[in-house]
Amino acid sequence: MKQRINLYQAGLKPQQQTMALSSLFVLIVLVLTISLLAWGGLQWQQRQQMQLNSQTEQDLKRQQDQLGLLQQALLQRQPSSILIAERDQLKRRVEQQIALQHYLAAQQLRPDYAYSVVLQQLDNADITSVWLTQFTLRPGSSELQGLTLTPAAVPGWLESLRDFNYFSGQRFNELRLTQQPEQQAVKFHLIAEQGE
Repeated sequence: MKQRINLYQAGLKPQQQTMALSSLFVLIVLVLTISLLAWGGLQWQQRQQMQLNSQTEQDLKRQQDQLGLLQQALLQRQPSSILIAERDQLKRRVEQQIALQHYLAAQQLRPDYAYSVVLQQLDNADITSVWLTQFTLRPGSSELQGLTLTPAAVPGWLESLRDFNYFSGQRFNELRLTQQPEQQAVKFHLIAEQGE
């Protein structure tokens, strides 16, 4: 068994690799070319990025200026006069309708009779020989004027008025009959007041 190794033998010595000067020059040129190309590419990319950033900043500034102008125009903007007039007209119409509703509600609460009801009652008491020419109705009193060809029919007609709601509680205290000149008709004038 061997216990020693001879390191001085040529087979055991490390091999030194040498490069020729021309190969070394080509390698340096190649490395420099690659480095220059990489540096140029990075510079180009950086220039493109700076141009893109500059363009973006200009767009942003232009949009901010436009936004400022729009906000200023919005603050100074006045509504259309047509819309203001239409709004005022609608407001007046609503106020008138509210006032009308209040008036109608107040009228419904009043105890006096509506003229339409009184006219309907007078129509129900209508007879062919009596014609009303004028009447005045006030709370608690009535005044009726008209013509008749048969004066005897007036008391019966007055009796029929007592049955109607508007005339209930009123007493006929004055009746005047006047013969019309050159006519067969007789004019009557009736005044009724609230009875006791």
